[in-house]
Amino acid sequence: MRKSERTAIIVCIILSLAVFVGSTGLGYAVYRPLRYYDIFSLVISWIGLAFYLWRDRRNASGK
Repeated sequence: MRKSERTAIIVCIILSLAVFVGSTGLGYAVYRPLRYYDIFSLVISWIGLAFYLWRDRRNASGK
């Protein structure tokens, strides 16, 4: 795994945690469940990351 791939995964994890904590109020407010658009944004970001990794691996194997 290259540095750019590790950076993308770490950023995606950090942003997912930020969305979860910010949306649910975990730790600083009364807990509320995730809303549908929060779940949608998380799914889209992880699909984008998976596509990036898949595309990069496919291009790396063709070198």
